[in-house]
Parts: sequence; C-alpha cells; structure tokens
Amino acid sequence: MPAAVSAANGNGGTPGRVEDEEVKPYVIVSNLGKGSFAIVYKGYHPETHREVAVKTIKRSGLNRKLLDNLQSEIDILKSLSHRHITKLIDIINAEHNIYLIMEYCAGGDLTNYIRKRGRVEGLEYIPGPGMPPQYYPHPRTGGLDEIVVRSFLRQLARALKFLRQRNLIHRDIKPQNLLLNPASPEELARGHPLGVPILKIADFGFARSLPNAMMAETLCGSPLYMAPEILSYKHYDARVDLWSVGAVLYEMAVGTPPFRANNHIELLKKIERSKGIKFPDEDPSKQSDELKPVPPDVKELIRRLLKREPIERCSFEEFFGSTALAKSKFPRPSKTRSSSSSVPTSRTQSNEPWPSEEPVQPASTAEADRQIPVEVLDPKVVFPPSKFNFKRKETNDGQR
Repeated sequence: MPAAVSAANGNGGTPGRVEDEEVKPYVIVSNLGKGSFAIVYKGYHPETHREVAVKTIKRSGLNRKLLDNLQSEIDILKSLSHRHITKLIDIINAEHNIYLIMEYCAGGDLTNYIRKRGRVEGLEYIPGPGMPPQYYPHPRTGGLDEIVVRSFLRQLARALKFLRQRNLIHRDIKPQNLLLNPASPEELARGHPLGVPILKIADFGFARSLPNAMMAETLCGSPLYMAPEILSYKHYDARVDLWSVGAVLYEMAVGTPPFRANNHIELLKKIERSKGIKFPDEDPSKQSDELKPVPPDVKELIRRLLKREPIERCSFEEFFGSTALAKSKFPRPSKTRSSSSSVPTSRTQSNEPWPSEEPVQPASTAEADRQIPVEVLDPKVVFPPSKFNFKRKETNDGQR
C-alpha cells in the first residue's frame, strides 16, 4: 500500500491507496498516528472544508472479539455529545476498511504538549490587540504552569462526570488519549483561561458500560497509567479511571509519570513497593529556583487518587468535591478584557461557580457541519454486514 497520498488523486491522475478511494467524499492529507488496531489520518471534507481525523480499521485484522469491541466503541460514541469528548461525525463502511470520521484536534495530544512545554504548532494564541501570536508560557523544567494544570484537571473532571452519569468507564485514560484544541472565542467568553487549550478525551476502544456496583476483569489500557488491580488481574470497578486520572495529573504537575517500568510486571512491583507518592519539590537534593512546587491541594488529590487499594482510593463523589477542583474554578471575564490581564499570572483562585456546562454553538459553523448523518444515529447499524455501505455516492461528473 503506497505510503503517500497521490497528488493527482481526484484530478484524473493515478489512483492512490485504497483508503483514498474508500473514504470519499473525505480527502486524506497526512498520517497522524498508528495504534494497535487502527491508523489515524488527517483529512477534510472538500465541500465544507471541515478538518477531520479518519480512524481507519482494516477488516482483515478484525476477529470476532475485535469486531465486538469496535461495535461497542461505535455504540458508545453515538451516545456521547460533550465538549470535552471527541465527536463522531460520520461512519464509512467500505470493502477493505471501516472508517470512523472523528473531530480533528489541531493541538495533538497531551504527551506532546508536556514534552514540548506547550510550544505546539496550532496552539498559538494572541494575548492582546496588536500583539503577535505566542505560546502559553510554562516553566522550563518540571510540570506545566499551575493554571494550565488546574484547567486541564477541571476539563478532565467534566468529561469524567459526564461518563459516570452514563455508567461508562474509559479504561484507557492517558496523555496520548487526551487531545487538545485551541480555545474558541465562545469558550473564552465563557471564562476559559486565555492561551490554555481545550482538552478532549479520545479513543473509546476499551470503554464499556459499568455501573458503580459492578466489577470487570479484562486486562486492557496502557500500563503506565493502569490501576494496580488491573495489572494484577483482579476484578475491578469504575475507580480504575480515578487511578489513571491521578497518574495523568501527577505527570502534568511534575513532568514525568508517577511510576515507570519496562513492562507491567515490573510496574506492579514498583507500585507495591512504593511507600507513598513523592514529589520532586519534597526532595532536598533536587531543590532549585527553577523547580516550581506542586500546590498542596493538588498533591493531596494525587495521593488520594493513587491509593494502591481501591477501597482506600477516593470515590468519584470525593473527587468531584475535592479542594483541588474547587480551587480550579476560573471567573467569567469582564465584558471588556484588558490586554494587560490576558495571560493569568495570579495563583489566587475564584470561588465563583464554573460557567454552564452547555456548549455555545459558534454562529459561523455551517449547518452541514452541525448535522450528524442518519446512519451514525441508527441504533440498528452493526458491523460488518458488507451490504451496508454508508459512502456518499459520487455525482455523474465524478466530483466528490
């Protein structure tokens, strides 16, 4: 299969790879990444010019279990609509592949954001009138800026609360599955801190319905962020997501994961031998002017989330009611935003309630972009009967 998209594809030239033909009317422009079961491409719709992420799953690689997982992921994505969860836009069921057309996040994932200290193309912002675009300023070493950490925590908590209200667990919360977008003017008007990206949970391939009282036993997820009860093949409940949130929060605040190992067995041993979560700013040998201390309330929350025994771990109610989340509320901006206060520098927090959870629909969004195709919403759609084909037909002149 050719690695590059044919420049002449769609213009009467030599046809490109099979994906280029099957995914029409969408156009693939680049490769975003490859996972265990899928390749993700960046693409766009030629009529609306909407950028999309194209998750491509080969039919030939799907056994019955993987097919069931894919159907479960599709069913879950169909049921979700939240500003901090990536949106399913379209489904194309073709001969060689199944394509999930997803919302595109221009800022990549949280792993890259932490590694590049926020200097990620696509996440620049303009701090004030007449000023050039810039990246959000982060400390040179250690974790991210406190305001960004708190905002990301708040956004992740919103998405997690939405999932728990629907008895869903994600089971693979990790920085690679937390995608970023620049904040829109509507988000900023709602009180979102200027320059801080919008965070969205992606990849529901391991997600499943699991009410609070139920247990599961499947080994899945990413080891570095996986709860010890999963690593040790024990039954587990929805609190495994809380461990993963704690591991992600630690990495945002410190710059590295709380536990690192070459495999899940070694990782479990490190967790079991741990005498508690330590932070670099508590180590006298690592003290320096550049090392920013982690706020006490964030430390407390991380330690409560990373309790080895699930029964000792904080509950979802305790997580949502934690001091760290309460201190992560930002006030609505005044009607006239001063350019001098465009980048928050104060560490003081507001006790004003967070703005409404309901997203504001941008007035400029095309009607076609707001509509989910009928086949996406059809609960009877299953994969694969090959006779189902949701591709849009080409016109007589060959246009997409």
